[in-house]
Amino acid sequence: MKSILNLGKWLFILPFAVFGFLHFGPTEFTIDYIPDYLPFKVFWIYFSGACLIAFSFSAAFAKADKLAAVLLALELIIFVVMIHIPKAVEGDFVQFIGIFRDTAMAGAALMYAKYVAKDQRFIK
Repeated sequence: MKSILNLGKWLFILPFAVFGFLHFGPTEFTIDYIPDYLPFKVFWIYFSGACLIAFSFSAAFAKADKLAAVLLALELIIFVVMIHIPKAVEGDFVQFIGIFRDTAMAGAALMYAKYVAKDQRFIK
């Protein structure tokens, strides 16, 4: 049973790596998510993807993983506030799924930081 429970860490980490790498695919699939008031839309797509990948590597190798998990939670909350809520208010019902998904993942990232992360050099 313990080996199955140990899979939980990897089942949490790996999707963020995949999501991150998907940000480096064709930008026509993600460009519409970036708010119009932000300049350099392609930069933000690549930057957010790099942040997701950085969390995955940090957590996989337990280096600054607590800091990375807290920053991941912050990134996900920023997604909710800057992307999902405004688009939901405009009438895009699918964005409600994004609101709850990213909020749940932010909560999970904070739980990861508190209960799983090993490297506490930056955040005690």
